[in-house]
Amino acid sequence: MKNKFSAFITIAIVFIASCNGNPGKADNPQQSAVPVDKESNDFLVNALHNGMAEARLAELAKEKTISRKVKDYAGMIMNDHGILNDQLKAVSSGLHIVLPSSPDKGMQTKLRSLNDHAGKDFDRIFLDIMIGDHEKVIRLFEHASKKVNNAEVKTLIDNALPQLNKHLDSARALIRMYK
Repeated sequence: MKNKFSAFITIAIVFIASCNGNPGKADNPQQSAVPVDKESNDFLVNALHNGMAEARLAELAKEKTISRKVKDYAGMIMNDHGILNDQLKAVSSGLHIVLPSSPDKGMQTKLRSLNDHAGKDFDRIFLDIMIGDHEKVIRLFEHASKKVNNAEVKTLIDNALPQLNKHLDSARALIRMYK
């Protein structure tokens, strides 16, 4: 019985050692992190800031709009940017990039200002903000697509751009109802 127990312990030790073939590195992710280029780092931080802001603006719009079409648009923004934000976080986590936890102060000011409006005025201002923000974000993504060196970040950018353009086109079509 003692020999069986010793054999079991030996097998367990060998198994555990083989699962951790590089002692010390698995316990410290900073040692195993692949350096990320500055452009990728800056892009991921800025993209998440913008994505969180657009999702928050859309959440407010979904609550306050009087238009079914604007409510549907806001729902699309919340859903799509929620998914994109999760993808940005996942890529950033793998690259050990520290990300913001909330939109920047400028966006918080926009949220407070937008919240002061109601009805068609609210809808028009919301759509104006969405157009301006999406134009800015698309420029950010297009610029980063040419500059980043990380393949995973580049793929994320290239996959997101068509959706961001769709959001911009939809906002431009909706704003025509208010002109």
